[in-house]
Amino acid sequence: MRMLMTYGRGRAEQFRLHPTPGSALNFIPPGFCVYLASLFFVPWLGRWWLLPLAFYTAAVVLQAGVLALQGGGLNGLLALPLIVLTHCLYGVGFWRGLLTELKPPGKREPVPVALERVPVQA
Repeated sequence: MRMLMTYGRGRAEQFRLHPTPGSALNFIPPGFCVYLASLFFVPWLGRWWLLPLAFYTAAVVLQAGVLALQGGGLNGLLALPLIVLTHCLYGVGFWRGLLTELKPPGKREPVPVALERVPVQA
């Protein structure tokens, strides 16, 4: 989960430093997060407001079905909530990257890395 949020944040920071028209697709997951939040806060918008959610649900179910048919079986269907979670975490990370201060590489906090020691067998 942390990796997905960091990926979204990094993509937003990259966009802030080097915006291109090709970056437009990166705004779909953060826009989807705003849309999902609006479903809780503005229910008076009517039933038409649920139409994008219906299309999204159909696309995710179709993707899970394709995964299941490609040999994943039950795992393909169990991936359904993970697909949604991936989009949401990327979107939240993207917003974080858009709205936080950009720090030069030398001023960023170091990310701790844990190295694993594997015993060598002779």
